[in-house]
Amino acid sequence: MQLSLPVSDLKYYVATQLATFLPDGIAFEGGDVDAAFSMALDRLEFCFKHITASGYNRDGEVTFSHLHSDQYCQFLYWLASSLWQHSENKRLCDKLTVLNRILHSVFLSYKVRLPDVFYMEHAIGTVLGHATYSDFMVVLQNVTVNTGDVILEPGVYLSAGASVIGTMTIGARSSIGPDTQVFNRDIPSDSVVFRDDAGALQVRARNKACAAQRHFNVVF
Repeated sequence: MQLSLPVSDLKYYVATQLATFLPDGIAFEGGDVDAAFSMALDRLEFCFKHITASGYNRDGEVTFSHLHSDQYCQFLYWLASSLWQHSENKRLCDKLTVLNRILHSVFLSYKVRLPDVFYMEHAIGTVLGHATYSDFMVVLQNVTVNTGDVILEPGVYLSAGASVIGTMTIGARSSIGPDTQVFNRDIPSDSVVFRDDAGALQVRARNKACAAQRHFNVVF
């Protein structure tokens, strides 16, 4: 994997950001941090190798830049999640989550189990609660998924401003349109969901290729 910084420099970069924005004297160091860092990069590489967007792969090799905000947003989630899985170091996990919120205006709890393969694009203002997520999910800006009995099947596309609230299943390869709220309603697979000019919720079978599919190099 091609990194924009050597691993040691990337670790220092994260540590310096934490010390600058959250100067509580709790150092970002230790064996659990080292293990979580390695785990997070492995998870990042596995995910990014499936993404077709420019800047994620170069000449068949995964690329990661700390200055690519969408990539760095996902990395900080994986880092906090990996640290929680490894040692449940709550103070540092909380700090990493807050750092992600400061830098990207997102809330991605380290306790939320996001899928192994997903893609975030311009994910400012997004909140992903405790739900059941599946691979090949695409998340744009200002998306909300509430904590609860929500199931997102593989290949769900959440457009800018989409909200999934209540208890429901969003079927595989479905798209939730811009500024569209789905509340307590199951959505069949291969659907397009949007609000019409009168504000009514419309659910239609898609007649084009799955919106999420173009972002991944695996057919699902």
